[in-house]
Amino acid sequence: MNRSRKPAQALPTLFAPAFYVLCGTSVLCVLLLVVRAYRLDFVSYGFLLWNLFLAWLPLIVSMAAIGLPKLLRGGSLFVGLFVLGIAWVLLYPNAPYLTTDLIHLIVDSSYGWHETLDSLVVWYDLVVFFLFSWCGLLLGYLSMFHFHSLIRVYAGSFAGWLFIVVVSFLGGFGIYLGRVIRLNSWDALFSPFRLLDGVRAGLGHNGAIFTALFGLLILIVYLSLSCLRFVRPGEHTREGLPSRYGNDSVH
Repeated sequence: MNRSRKPAQALPTLFAPAFYVLCGTSVLCVLLLVVRAYRLDFVSYGFLLWNLFLAWLPLIVSMAAIGLPKLLRGGSLFVGLFVLGIAWVLLYPNAPYLTTDLIHLIVDSSYGWHETLDSLVVWYDLVVFFLFSWCGLLLGYLSMFHFHSLIRVYAGSFAGWLFIVVVSFLGGFGIYLGRVIRLNSWDALFSPFRLLDGVRAGLGHNGAIFTALFGLLILIVYLSLSCLRFVRPGEHTREGLPSRYGNDSVH
């Protein structure tokens, strides 16, 4: 981090190109479901739209957190960031949760699997589910990057990466609570005892393995996309390698 810059100036751009790509991808996902409903004369997989809406919530919270240093200072700023951070941790699993919706392609008995290779419907649905899942992963990545940047600016690089590792596996546990235990983010406010019961139920062997698998998925996606920020066109050395790398903003 450049110490000559103010903290607010060292944070990523609020409306980065990635934000507009996510907006376009979300619209495309909705249109694909509309086309499917029109061609097949019935609405199916409408739950994907609700899950996509929920996946946007952590990004909205993280964008509010990124904009907060421009409005507040001192203790008020850190109280605001703490409150938004708690809200984000509760909402974040909704983004990578979209990857678990791929299970519906497996358990849906309406597919004639002996005719799968000749069926455009199943391939169409595969692309639809993948785009929803990919959108969820990108929404999670960008919102995580926002808080990673905030922690790195105010607490240092080590604290920032520790945050990424911890939140990745908390996210994996949150996905388990949502998919297997069937809890919702708002249960933390409206059904805290149900949430506590669900957390206790998720501390078993299956919950630990599920958490580790999806925690690793979240972490690998974040590390992979973070590395791509440093692959930029520009001047090249004689060996053909980039001679300079990008900064910490999202492009």
